[in-house]
Amino acid sequence: MPNKNPASSPQKQQEIVNKRFKASLPHEDIALLIKQTVETERETLREVVGSMLTVTLDKALSPLSACISENGALLRSLQDNIDCQAAKIETLTTKVDGLQGSVRQVKREANHCITELSKLQLKTDELEDRGRRNNIRIVNLPVGVEGEDAAGYLKTMLPVWIPDLAKTATLPLEIDRAHRVYTKSSQANTMIFRLLRYPDRQAILQGARKAKPPLPNGPKLEFYADYFAGTAQRRSAFKGLRARCRQMGIDTFLIYPAILRIKINV
Repeated sequence: MPNKNPASSPQKQQEIVNKRFKASLPHEDIALLIKQTVETERETLREVVGSMLTVTLDKALSPLSACISENGALLRSLQDNIDCQAAKIETLTTKVDGLQGSVRQVKREANHCITELSKLQLKTDELEDRGRRNNIRIVNLPVGVEGEDAAGYLKTMLPVWIPDLAKTATLPLEIDRAHRVYTKSSQANTMIFRLLRYPDRQAILQGARKAKPPLPNGPKLEFYADYFAGTAQRRSAFKGLRARCRQMGIDTFLIYPAILRIKINV
């Protein structure tokens, strides 16, 4: 038969234990025990949560850490390349500075050489002109009129073309040589002759300006001093201006090597 004693049921037994526990412990000890239990559970919960967070974060951040590590290696490689390029640039800068200094020195030397070359060119032109200082050019002289003896023809005809030579030059004129100037055109109507004496050359040029000798059934003869090609080109630059001055009745002169002189009667 079942035991119907109320004291023998589990609920009754737990109540008896609780009563005995409460009877054996004061209220302060019970509160302290509860607090310690809560603190212990809190620490345990904190450790568990922290461990879970750590594992979760490690899993989540592991790809990022790998990417950061890879990027760090790449950045170090780029830094090494930049340092290498910077060293090369510094070397090139040093070389460029040296080249710039050399170029400046070369420019100074080149400018000096150009200046000296210009001086030498002027001296050469002057020597060329001095070698031609006794020469005269006759323009518009028909081809063939001189025959086979050009110098003899000029000795005879110059006093006829320029009557003032009887007073200003030593007759008969002494002509070293005479020849035609041949160009691409079919007719060489220019003749160059060389006098032995410079005063005779000046007398012919001055007398020709006054006489302006004409030819029968032909144009007027023109007499010019013979110059080197460079000097002649510089003097010919005033040709148009001198023609306009002559139309206005203004006398002009060219002073050696190529200086224009204008004479106006005031």
